[in-house]
Amino acid sequence: MAKVLVVEDEDTTRLMLERRLTWAGHRVRAAASADEATDLLDGVFAPDVVVTDMFMPGGSGLALAGALRGHPTCGDVPVVFLSGRALPGDVAAGRRLGATYLPKPCTLADLAAAIDAATGTSADELEDVVRRRLGDVAGVEEEAERALTARLLRTFLVTAPANRAAVEQALRTADAAALEAAAHRLAGAAGTLGADALAAVCRTLEERAHDGELDGADATVAVLVDQLAQVCEVFTGLAEELEEDVLVEDVPVEDVPVEGAVPAT
Repeated sequence: MAKVLVVEDEDTTRLMLERRLTWAGHRVRAAASADEATDLLDGVFAPDVVVTDMFMPGGSGLALAGALRGHPTCGDVPVVFLSGRALPGDVAAGRRLGATYLPKPCTLADLAAAIDAATGTSADELEDVVRRRLGDVAGVEEEAERALTARLLRTFLVTAPANRAAVEQALRTADAAALEAAAHRLAGAAGTLGADALAAVCRTLEERAHDGELDGADATVAVLVDQLAQVCEVFTGLAEELEEDVLVEDVPVEDVPVEGAVPAT
């Protein structure tokens, strides 16, 4: 996940953004002003992305973004603006600086997507990581090895809907123990196969469930669901590639046990 610098002068909003982005698996530092953010950038924290209010007393987000472009080490750091009262001209000025704009209030899912887009997190990058973790899919020459790797990916794809349902059901019923177990299972499988961003979100959710902090966990689950959809898309393509010219016996969904899974209704 990304290293995020949050710049927001309003205390409640800043704390909410900091906590929710942390729960989503990001490393977060927060500043209450443009000047404080600049101090953090000077050798204290090197962010992958800056999320900032557009209008703040003592220095606007636009001014901060402009200063960033001339910073010796952070000149190319992407910026995401948040504002509930930006005029079209303000939005255009931000975009000329290469920034993204989101209106307040925005959902965590929208903000997470903006951070992913700004930092370049994409399906292609996920695929590259998974390939490396699995020993470079294209370089797997042995038929048995290709079949085994494809089977691992297919098993994840088969169990993913039930694991997602288990997470959502545990959240609906406020069952912290079930939520911890479901997030743990999904984190392990995702991490083994190279889906590190998904694994990080799952571990964040697992830790929150372990500590009994379910209030606000729906935001983390929303990020998990989005990440899982992207992972499944990438895994499907890789499995199909591995299965070319290889006879892989299909495994019926009902034959793959998923501990703690919620049966379909």
